[in-house]
Amino acid sequence: MADEQNAERGGVEAGAGQTGGPEPEGPETAGRTGGGRADGASGPEARDGLDWVRVRLRSAPAAAVATGLLVLVTAFLAAALPRAVDRYEDTALRRAVQSAPVHTRGISVMDDWSATAMDGSQPPSIDRMQMVEDEFQKLVAPPLRLLKGQAVVGMRQAREVDVPDPQIPRMSEHLPAASLVWQQHLDDHVRIVSGRLPRQVHSRNGQAVEGVVTQKIAQVLHIRVGQVVHLNGVPPTNVAVTVVGIVAPRDPAAAYWNEDNDLQRPLVSVPPVPPGDDAKPYWHFTVLVDISAMLSVPVLDQSVTMYWHHPLDTGALAAHQVPALQRELASFDSGPVAVTLQNRTQSMAHIEGNIGSLLDDFSAARTAAWPLVLIATIGVGTTAFAVLLMAGGLAAERRRPEIALMRSRGGSLRGIARRLAGETTAAALPGGVLGIALALLVLPTQRWTMSVFLGALVTVIAVVALPLRGAWAARRPRPAEREDIAAARPSRRRLVAELTVTVLVVGAVVALRQRGTGHGTDPFLAAAPVLVAVAAALVLLRVYPLPLRLLARPASRLTGAVTHLGLARAGRTPSTNQLPLLALLVALTVASFGGSVLAGIDHGRDRAATATVGADARIDAATALPQQLPGQVKKVPGVGHVVTARVEPNGPNTQFPMPYSLVIVAPADYAALTREIGLPAFPASVYSGWHGTGPLPAVLSTKMAQALGHDTAPISAGVGEIQVRRAGTLPTTPAAPGDNFVIVSSAQLAAVHPDMAAFHQYLGATTLLAMDAPGRHIDAAALHRTASHSTAYVTVLTRGEQRAAMTDSALQHGARTIYLWAVAAGALYSALALLLSLLQAAPQRATLLARLRTMGMTKRQSRRLVLLEMLPQALLAAIGGVLVGLAVIPLLGPGVDLRSLTFGTGPQSLAPVDFGLGLHADVWSLALPSAGLVVLACVVLLAQAWVSGRRRESQELRAGDRT
Repeated sequence: MADEQNAERGGVEAGAGQTGGPEPEGPETAGRTGGGRADGASGPEARDGLDWVRVRLRSAPAAAVATGLLVLVTAFLAAALPRAVDRYEDTALRRAVQSAPVHTRGISVMDDWSATAMDGSQPPSIDRMQMVEDEFQKLVAPPLRLLKGQAVVGMRQAREVDVPDPQIPRMSEHLPAASLVWQQHLDDHVRIVSGRLPRQVHSRNGQAVEGVVTQKIAQVLHIRVGQVVHLNGVPPTNVAVTVVGIVAPRDPAAAYWNEDNDLQRPLVSVPPVPPGDDAKPYWHFTVLVDISAMLSVPVLDQSVTMYWHHPLDTGALAAHQVPALQRELASFDSGPVAVTLQNRTQSMAHIEGNIGSLLDDFSAARTAAWPLVLIATIGVGTTAFAVLLMAGGLAAERRRPEIALMRSRGGSLRGIARRLAGETTAAALPGGVLGIALALLVLPTQRWTMSVFLGALVTVIAVVALPLRGAWAARRPRPAEREDIAAARPSRRRLVAELTVTVLVVGAVVALRQRGTGHGTDPFLAAAPVLVAVAAALVLLRVYPLPLRLLARPASRLTGAVTHLGLARAGRTPSTNQLPLLALLVALTVASFGGSVLAGIDHGRDRAATATVGADARIDAATALPQQLPGQVKKVPGVGHVVTARVEPNGPNTQFPMPYSLVIVAPADYAALTREIGLPAFPASVYSGWHGTGPLPAVLSTKMAQALGHDTAPISAGVGEIQVRRAGTLPTTPAAPGDNFVIVSSAQLAAVHPDMAAFHQYLGATTLLAMDAPGRHIDAAALHRTASHSTAYVTVLTRGEQRAAMTDSALQHGARTIYLWAVAAGALYSALALLLSLLQAAPQRATLLARLRTMGMTKRQSRRLVLLEMLPQALLAAIGGVLVGLAVIPLLGPGVDLRSLTFGTGPQSLAPVDFGLGLHADVWSLALPSAGLVVLACVVLLAQAWVSGRRRESQELRAGDRT
């Protein structure tokens, strides 16, 4: 009972530490701590250990609960991170597959049959189709999962045939064309509008069959029930198809109707035509027939294509299974599975499908985005690791006298560590288990191994931090002395450690700048921002004592004692208290780096939209724009400056081995628009040196200028050939974004070829660039209406539309979300590190304030004192965080590839121009976390001074207490 009372009194004295402990006050306690068996594995010693843990938890329940909550939150975040990544990657993959055309979402087995083939293959039949389907299904194995009962089995003519019937509408002199198609279970997927479904017809040579068409085909082509459609075969043979019904799909969105795009509606087809001839479009449509009718296809001198379409089960797709799925698809395509399928079916059945290319695009985007996500993950993980170590280290420092006393009374290091581990295990283990379970429950995914491992790692670190730090401090007796940061002299071990970290930082920065983040997930490269923060922390800890020493001397000559005492207290901070600064700097670096990444993405998209459009809006035409169109565009609400240009594409030649565009402009107007849009200035003055003879001065793109050098080159233009020389170079230009270009003056070109320049079709503008009027925005809808009424076919693109086209995909959105969570988690852990650092010195600070109040110190002076004592450290971390955040941008920026997160990696209808893409300093992510830390420190310190001022001095100053 006496032991419990002593432990309870010691626990109260320990305050808000992690596991604040008692002062062992008798030999009984010392014997229980270190006497007897050193290992204490069983027997009375084991019961002693359990009693120790029970007493310690009863003496400091708040500390145990705080430790459990810290471990719970950290374990939850660690276990939730891989599951969150899996969830957003799975969502991105499933959305990418679901948004793709139906025929690209699955695997198709294809086979051909012809009556004239010499391979002895059997004609198509339901039994043969079912046999191939069964054999294919036997070969399907995870991770390849197909929708059960959704296979589309059928066959069609290998090629379409002409329909000579005059009743079928014609779009040109080309005859309409049709294809015969049979698909299994037609009656389950259609609703009969009129007539009936086709049946087998017995006719000589299979030249008469029955068929049905969909309602949309019947409406467009004016087909009715009972009409006979003739299909031209080998002259004079043809096949007569009697339309016995008109049907409508039960589910138009089902794969049954969308594996081929001609089943529901007629298509407009255009055959190849010789150069210079007009296109001859024609109608193509499908007739659905009975399987017996497919035997008539050889009469048309054609073969039959059999197909088995199998949609993927998108709900079962998982991003981590994509590599295995790609290997499985490759095996079906041209591997052992493909050979097995052909051997079992005795056919030439083979696999077709575009799902492989879709998976390739997703893998490329995922691989490119992963390094950036890993950078944020390592940063936050390092911050959390530092906070856990700091919590254990601060608790060990607080209990150093107690641990030293146990050691002096015969306690072994193993016994001391075991008892401390028992305390932390009782508090941390439930929190770790609960955090892991919560992550598994809240974020369900297919994988759990990495989540459990990370959560368990967090729990182990929390358990061993206090025992290892306490045992290490007690390994050898040391006299009681202060270890002031202003007076401490770094040891040789610290110098070696600092040099090692410096070498690692230099290596990581150099490797990241040279290799970049686009070539895999190297953890060493991903740790570069964290290593820079660690190196900065070491430098700041080296420099920090110097200003304290310099300020302490003049402060000692001041009349008041508060400033001198506050700076002296700041210099007496223990030199071992370095983890808080490390945690703060790492967290601030993660926040600033994440903010610079997000700012770089937004800035890159804005600049890409500007460079791609070249103005606030543009109108392009394949030929010359109508002459009245510029005047009509100027009347559109919100339109200000309007500039026209002619852009003529040219192919590569011996002088320029790349395609390029000839841009013909009025230099002065074009230069004004370039300045207004914010692109690199157009050098209009270079055209003033031409006096009517010699090569025309031209502004070239960078690659074109390198190819031309200082020579002249002939260029083909619409008005005739011209000679050009390099007069200037630009990286991009509004009229031809993202292309190689040669820009010449329209007036000078007209002077060289005055006869041809008089014709609008040879020198008329093909591009119109419009800017917003001051204080207004172009009415995009009105601009589109104006362009639609043009006499020429034109395309309209606004800068807002181009910027909207670069919005986040599911994969990009998930990566950005991880960054935002990383920034938020880093800010929270930095705040926690600051609070732990302030709470460590809280008892001594409270006692000091109580003593000074007995000497006449006012409340205002108390507040000044606590601020002067702790603000140097807070300001050091805040200023250091801003400086490190600014330093990582030029250090790491050249090696960080933001293109994947900015534009994506898949094919895009709008090709963005990579202009100004890179890391950019974000004011909010730099200043807000640092300022928040300083404000938080001030609030906590002022609150402590206020609470201490409301207490009586007798509560703080008790006989026997030590400061």
